[in-house]
Amino acid sequence: MPRIRADDYDAKYKTILDNAAALFADVGYPNAKMLDIARVCGATKSMLYHYFATKDDLLFALLSEHLERLIADIENALEAAEPAGDRFTHFVELYVQKSAQSRQRHVSAMNDVKFLPPEMQQQIRALEAQAVGLVAAILRGVKPGLADNLYKPYALLLLGMLNWTDLWYDPNGYMPPAELRDRIARLFLDGFLAQPG
Repeated sequence: MPRIRADDYDAKYKTILDNAAALFADVGYPNAKMLDIARVCGATKSMLYHYFATKDDLLFALLSEHLERLIADIENALEAAEPAGDRFTHFVELYVQKSAQSRQRHVSAMNDVKFLPPEMQQQIRALEAQAVGLVAAILRGVKPGLADNLYKPYALLLLGMLNWTDLWYDPNGYMPPAELRDRIARLFLDGFLAQPG
């Protein structure tokens, strides 16, 4: 299925994805019409259709672009020349310090994949599985020697915790991003009962 790769984006394409993500997060994917997306982008429907033949194509591009960037970020954390614990903390920091646009895309990734046609869902699920595998590799570095079948469940537990921060965490609120990063890292690595007050 052809799509525009991340390195081929132009400013209008990125603006469409950013505004569509915000709209989907606000009203939900099923309720957003192509006319609504064009309106929030300050564009005509014909300009929108120049980039995306259907709303499904737009959502697919939004989700695949988001996941490809996330995978690249995880790979960078995994390949960093630093101790395994620091790579883990660096990975958590990537999640905590995401931009507002990235948070909106992530909310859409959690909620809207189910609305895509099956063949598109399959491709998005493959990217998600790749991300989970990379997180499992980060955890393997932190605690080698576990049974192989345990790393994926731990990766999913960690990603579940991190994913939900997009729904409640305000980077401008009472807890700065660095503190949240450190608390998540300690909670996951040391356990809740070991947390300082």
